[in-house]
Amino acid sequence: MSNFSSTIKISSISDYITPSQECVKPLMKLGKLDLQQDFKNKPDLIKNQKNVAKVSLQDCLACSGCVTTAETILIETHSIQEFQNKLKISQSPAILISSQSRASLAFKFGYSDSQTHYIIQIYFQKLGVVVYDQSYYQALSLKSAQEEFNQHLQGGKLPLLCSECPGWVCYAEKTLDEAIINHMSKIKSPQQIFGKLMRHKHDFISVIMPCFDKKLEAVRQENEGEIDLVLSTREVEEMIESFIQQENYTQIQQLDPLQTISIQNQDYHNPTSNNYLDYIIQQYTSTLNVPFQITQKQRKNNDFIEIFITQGDQIIAQFARVYGLKNIANLNLQIKSKTCKYLYVEIMACPMGCLNGGGQLKYQTKDKDLTLLELKKLITQDKQLIDIQQVQSIQYLTTTFKHIPKESIVW
Repeated sequence: MSNFSSTIKISSISDYITPSQECVKPLMKLGKLDLQQDFKNKPDLIKNQKNVAKVSLQDCLACSGCVTTAETILIETHSIQEFQNKLKISQSPAILISSQSRASLAFKFGYSDSQTHYIIQIYFQKLGVVVYDQSYYQALSLKSAQEEFNQHLQGGKLPLLCSECPGWVCYAEKTLDEAIINHMSKIKSPQQIFGKLMRHKHDFISVIMPCFDKKLEAVRQENEGEIDLVLSTREVEEMIESFIQQENYTQIQQLDPLQTISIQNQDYHNPTSNNYLDYIIQQYTSTLNVPFQITQKQRKNNDFIEIFITQGDQIIAQFARVYGLKNIANLNLQIKSKTCKYLYVEIMACPMGCLNGGGQLKYQTKDKDLTLLELKKLITQDKQLIDIQQVQSIQYLTTTFKHIPKESIVW
């Protein structure tokens, strides 16, 4: 189960949790969930007209027996094999590449970000697939997040908690109460915005993401019909590598710069996870009519950073960037005890953020900090920065979350 976010585990709060050994929808067979098998002698859980107990992915997502669902559930519906099968019957397929996934491939193969996008585009075009860059849809999500934050400042619940990360969302719904869930941002992620807006143009929509948990996001009931299939960076590595070798891409001419929303021109900026917090702070400070300073402070580790907006010795506002479940647990305690002073928190389940997602490639280097620094450069340097204030406004697209009470099953 190591493919999903590496921070989700209830018992030690340090790793991904496998399906509960006392699953309330018990379909365990040889330690794995078997979706092909009918179980006629199980309790009255999920019944069809033939009185046979069955389970679906939606059942697992709506069950508190474990934090997230088993990798095996998604293998058949979100895999390279299924992707290839769908292409055979699709008339107008499309695929979106995330900036984190592209940077991971670029670092592995030794190309620039633009060169890697060119290779990816040529490869999928040969398959008849239209390739999209995620940057524009990131800009839409960020602009909507700013508008939502402004509304919360006028009277909504604070802090507002970023909900881009499906691992964090799944954890919150299944282990936390409504007091926390009600603080979560309702803005759809760039992945789902892309699916929502492009459905009228394409009959098959897929994405390449840095995280296996994005597969879970795509199959949530409220996202039905938006994204057909999610592939991780690691899943496309082999076919892209084979294509590079086949086409002998030893040298590629200089290409026009790609667009980006990723920024890293201030000390407190962190582009690993789409810069939600940085754009929220940018929007907030643009409304201030007094001189101010922005400083940051590390708490217990590099994945819990506090950011202060100050005027002299006076704190005007506080924000935070919180990655990894141990740090998220500490944040939840602050919110529950009503001692949390942050206005907005960027939350990601994976330590070091989405560039370090569970679906990213494995590298030869052992220096994770140096690797992360190089990946940050790939997604920020030599780019054309999108001014999100110039992005055409749309009615921002929202999602929903739910508290899933603990099951009480008597066998």
